[in-house]
Amino acid sequence: MEKIEIERRGSLLYTRGYRRLVVALTLVYAAVGAAMAVLGARVFDRALAGIIIFALVLGMIALMWMVYGAILWIFARESRQGVEINDEGVRETHDGREHAFIPWAGVKEIEIAATLVAGASLRVKGNFSEIAVSNVDLAITRPMKIREMHKALGQSTRMRELLLALKRAAPHAALRMNRLARRRLKKYEWAGSN
Repeated sequence: MEKIEIERRGSLLYTRGYRRLVVALTLVYAAVGAAMAVLGARVFDRALAGIIIFALVLGMIALMWMVYGAILWIFARESRQGVEINDEGVRETHDGREHAFIPWAGVKEIEIAATLVAGASLRVKGNFSEIAVSNVDLAITRPMKIREMHKALGQSTRMRELLLALKRAAPHAALRMNRLARRRLKKYEWAGSN
């Protein structure tokens, strides 16, 4: 079997792709907040009213940036993880160290769940552990524009190739899939076998 390495960077790259939108929303909210502050100061005849309104808008903007930063931090931590598939089995690594390993003889089940948003996710289950691979990590491997990312997520070729490689390496493993995955993969003879 040819060695396959998958880095879990897709979610981080996808989230970073929305940075321009967050900056644009910041500018729009700041402009609307300034207009509301001026209007509030005139309606209430007090500068303090305008200052309070603008402070509330700035608080909302700060909260938006805090949430965006937290999401980036979470996905940055996840991007240090990876999955390696080779002749021995499936290995999950964290910061280059082995976290979980399932040898081919220990693979009990391969599960694929297709979704409308992210394409699909694939899980390899052993007796004591499971290792998951998302279509986001297979499709988004480099920085792209948002449209390119959405187009890549809609294609499931790499996920099908990975599923086929796993099924060849562990033919004894049960194959489970949700309805959407079964519908998308029904043209393959092995899709209805388990």
